[in-house]
Amino acid sequence: MIQAKKDEVKKEIESAALKVFFRKGFVDAKMSDIADEIQISVGNIYTYFKNKKELFYSVAPPSLVEYLKNVLVESIHIDNQTFFEETNNEKKSAIVQEQINLLTQYSMQIVIIFEKNKGTIYSDAKKELIDLMIETKKPYLKKNYKRYEIGTDENMILLNIIANNVIHMTLDLLKRDMSADSRKRVFEALSLYRLHGLKSLNE
Repeated sequence: MIQAKKDEVKKEIESAALKVFFRKGFVDAKMSDIADEIQISVGNIYTYFKNKKELFYSVAPPSLVEYLKNVLVESIHIDNQTFFEETNNEKKSAIVQEQINLLTQYSMQIVIIFEKNKGTIYSDAKKELIDLMIETKKPYLKKNYKRYEIGTDENMILLNIIANNVIHMTLDLLKRDMSADSRKRVFEALSLYRLHGLKSLNE
């Protein structure tokens, strides 16, 4: 019974910390802000977490970043390997659904990791994710395209711009105050846009 109560208090502290880190970022968040969120003493927080950093990584763990990267890499591979194949629609749908579930369940953590990360190990997380997207996509680049002429260096610039836009669009969506269902629908539309361009949204 006592252990159950301790676990409950710890979860309440983590939930409060998540909200405070989301609003203020790691550097500006104070333990007193987190304590005020759930009306407990700061000392009570230190019963469960030795410092702010330990609490931060408890709510925004590195394992989540690795999971996010794995889903992203798998998505890029599937998009490029099956772009013209109708037979793998089920696999595409599954990975898009996994992305949606990830973004819905961990929306606040993802924003914290990529935008509220000053003073943490995630200070370069956004650049690292963009670099990973580019490296994963590079093997699928072609020398010639039907609709435009572009050199290798230009193609890399284009790829960098697109990768940046995908990350920024996603973070913009996650920061907005909206229902989980609305966020899912908008993300699905953004996925169509990312794969097929503006025309796809009008079909």
